[in-house]
Amino acid sequence: MKYLNLGTTGPRVSQLSLGCMSFAGFYGATDKDESFACLDAARAHGIDFLDTAEIYGLGLSETIIGEYQKQTGYRFKIATKGGIVVGGKRGENNNSEPWLRKALDGSMTRLGVDKVELYYIHRRDWSIEIEQVVETLSKFQQEGLIGQFGFSEIAPSSLRRAAAVAPVGAVQNEYSLWTRYPELGMLQACAELGTTFV
Repeated sequence: MKYLNLGTTGPRVSQLSLGCMSFAGFYGATDKDESFACLDAARAHGIDFLDTAEIYGLGLSETIIGEYQKQTGYRFKIATKGGIVVGGKRGENNNSEPWLRKALDGSMTRLGVDKVELYYIHRRDWSIEIEQVVETLSKFQQEGLIGQFGFSEIAPSSLRRAAAVAPVGAVQNEYSLWTRYPELGMLQACAELGTTFV
């Protein structure tokens, strides 16, 4: 397994990470034993970096990861996401400091940790300027609650605005054989700004 730094300052994580949305049954029926076996297999292959979110199974994915870590004593490096209004109307997002603080606290409680290595804004709340959101996330960093922060599904222009306030550790955007949009500017912006593209 190859390892790299998230952002310019780390932490160092496996270049391949395990997305844990399936633990909440998004791709069909599953259970805790199957999820634990998946986490065992990830570790066996050198994967130490997990990606989850508050919205995955309304916290179920995070809960399973937390139970695994407690049972095994092994601590993954974790990226989780907040900002989508859980139980709200479709497309409802809230990036205010009180909402994100509550979401982050809930995520850490379910994960059984007092800090996450990477915290993403899952979706933008267009009523709040991205610069203000970065100020909130920087505050979480200063309080020792998160290592790096990032954004999911944003444009290069938004990344540049955010990075003008504070370094952005990572951007998580779809990039596949089907979707090549990041090649139109996001990959270049991340390279220029020292932001890891996930």
